[in-house]
Amino acid sequence: MRFSQRRKDALEELSGFLSEVHNYVDVIIVEGIRDVSSLRALGCAAEIEVLSHKGVSDHDLAEEIASKYASILILTDFDEEGLNLNQRFSNILERTGAKVDTGLRRWFARLMARIGVYAIESLDNIRDEVE
Repeated sequence: MRFSQRRKDALEELSGFLSEVHNYVDVIIVEGIRDVSSLRALGCAAEIEVLSHKGVSDHDLAEEIASKYASILILTDFDEEGLNLNQRFSNILERTGAKVDTGLRRWFARLMARIGVYAIESLDNIRDEVE
C-alpha cells in the first residue's frame, strides 16, 4: 500500500508533537497498554497513565490521577467508545480541579484524521508502513 506524502508529513508532525508534549501537559491518559507502546514507538517521553484498571471505579481512578498531575491530555481513541471515555473522564477530572487540555486533543485528532487512523494503538502499524 502506498503511503501518501500528506500522510507521511502528518505522521512526522505527530511524532514531533509526541516528543515535545511533556512540555505542555503533565500526563497523557490512554485506554490501554497497546496505546502506550504506540505512543512510545513514535517518541513520546511524557508520563502516560492507562484507564483500564480492574476493580477501580472511574471516579477513584480520576481522583488518583488528578492528585498526581495538574494538566492532562486524554488520548482515547476517536471512535464512539473512545469519545465517550474522553467526555466522562474529562468531566470527572475537571470536577477534581485538574486541567484537561482539549485543544491539544483536537489538534491530535486532526493529525490522526490526516493519517487515516482513529485508534491510538494503530499508529504502530502506520509507522511500520512508512519505514
